Amino acid sequence: MTRLVRTVMQQRQSWLIVVAVTLAASMAGIFSLPVLDRDEARFAQATAQMLETGDWVRISFLDEDRNKKPVGIHWVQLASVSIGELVSGALENRQIWAWRLASTLGAVLAALGTMTLANRLLGHPAGLYAGAMLGASVLLGVESGIAKTDAMLAGITIWGLYAVVCLFQAKEPREARLWAVGVWVLVALGALIKGPVTPMAAGLAVAGLACWSRRFYWLRPLAFWPGPVLAALILLPWLISVQIATDGDFLREALGDDLGPKLVSGHESHGAPPGYHLLLLTFLLFPAVLFLPAGLRAGVAALRSKNANAGTARILLVISVPVWIVFELLPTKLPHYVLPAYPALAIFAAWGVLAWQETPALWRWLGVGLMIAASLLLGAILFLLTHQYDGPVVLASVLAVMVTAAAIGAIVLAAGSRTGPAVLCAVLAGLVWQTAGRGIIAPQTNLFPSREAAALVHAQDWLSPQTVIRSSYTEPSLAFALRSDTDLMDFPVLAALSGDFSAEQLLIIDLSRLPQEDEPASVAASFLDALRSQACGVREIEGFNYSRGRATSLLIARTGDCTPFQEPGQP
Repeated sequence: MTRLVRTVMQQRQSWLIVVAVTLAASMAGIFSLPVLDRDEARFAQATAQMLETGDWVRISFLDEDRNKKPVGIHWVQLASVSIGELVSGALENRQIWAWRLASTLGAVLAALGTMTLANRLLGHPAGLYAGAMLGASVLLGVESGIAKTDAMLAGITIWGLYAVVCLFQAKEPREARLWAVGVWVLVALGALIKGPVTPMAAGLAVAGLACWSRRFYWLRPLAFWPGPVLAALILLPWLISVQIATDGDFLREALGDDLGPKLVSGHESHGAPPGYHLLLLTFLLFPAVLFLPAGLRAGVAALRSKNANAGTARILLVISVPVWIVFELLPTKLPHYVLPAYPALAIFAAWGVLAWQETPALWRWLGVGLMIAASLLLGAILFLLTHQYDGPVVLASVLAVMVTAAAIGAIVLAAGSRTGPAVLCAVLAGLVWQTAGRGIIAPQTNLFPSREAAALVHAQDWLSPQTVIRSSYTEPSLAFALRSDTDLMDFPVLAALSGDFSAEQLLIIDLSRLPQEDEPASVAASFLDALRSQACGVREIEGFNYSRGRATSLLIARTGDCTPFQEPGQP
């Protein structure tokens, strides 16, 4: 009994450690990093408009329906932003951290789900190692600080896969039925977050386990009626409502205009050949890459010898490899697509920690090489980010050295067979990078023109309810930073609508995207000359538009009756 109590307490402490690590990685940039273009700004603005209009069914960005992803993440953000509004006026002041809390919750769910599955398959302390390394990983840490779907998707998907594994291993009919219901519920919740990804991952896992084990009777509880009924109750009310509200456009556009093109070509210039995700794995799974080769070798050895851990290896492969292959073959590729497969890889890495001393030197050296390469690359990213985009170069260099030093410390400890401290040092390396990159370095660069523009506007209190806002700088972050009635348009349209300089207008003009042809360029020059001479306040700011990959200069002008425009802090 004493041993049982001690084990329970150790695992309880492990939960706290995993949550703390994941929160530390997520919070590293959640407050300091401005809203990001373009997806985060679009998701956040759509949620803001739901709160402002009271319409929780339609998903809109400014005056257009955004029929791309389901509503689930917006509902989670509604809750987090409502709390933020009570605490600090997050909605009115556009404090993006309140939207990002939904992703932080998703990351915590992902780390805890990874820990729980690892403990089930490999026992304690594998769960602690796997959960902590995933929580500190580059990809999950970054996604946990961005207000969109992917961190929450990873959290729900790993719990869905956990339910599949428990169903597969269930001994009693009642237990099997409960887990089958859990599978249906979690698959439905995942579908409400990001459509087909969670159903696909769960379906591939179910098919893989059934075919590999050549046992199919364990699938019968999935026909237990409460499961499908609950899934339908989760999905159908909103789906029917949004189809009615959009006259059937939601599914047509989501499937035909968003999902369909991704299946047949590199949608929106995001194409890449197979192997793309494997190439990025080295630094996106940092710091777990140190132990990943040893874990994969342990899994392969278990399968070959058919020992007690062969079933564990089979489960981990089934819940990760098929999903990975699907996304490698998909023409459209973005780094976060394979995030639902990362928990299984983190568990493999935890297995590598447990089997480190028995692992052949070649596999350990492979892990060491990956760790060194990843730390050097991530450190170089910090340096290049500041060098290229006007950040603090010296500070970035120091932080890059700290990341590499922590990684080397983990390697030295692992070489001395002190695997527990090595994991701690590796996790520290991941947290240092998250804090450095997202919390300190990136916010000090010139990559956020919308932040600078909004700061200038708000400093002078130029946004009265009557102010018309028009901008030819069309990045969504500007609309989020200013107001939901911001009109984003091309310059010729803006010039045609804004010629009355006696009207109360806020005009933001992207000088890097003015017409280049002779006659339109002449018209643009005349409009700008008149605006500069007649507006009551004019300023220009410089920055870099990373969405378009070029430097930009924004002219900000206030027309009508206003106070002279001043920089923040000027008398």
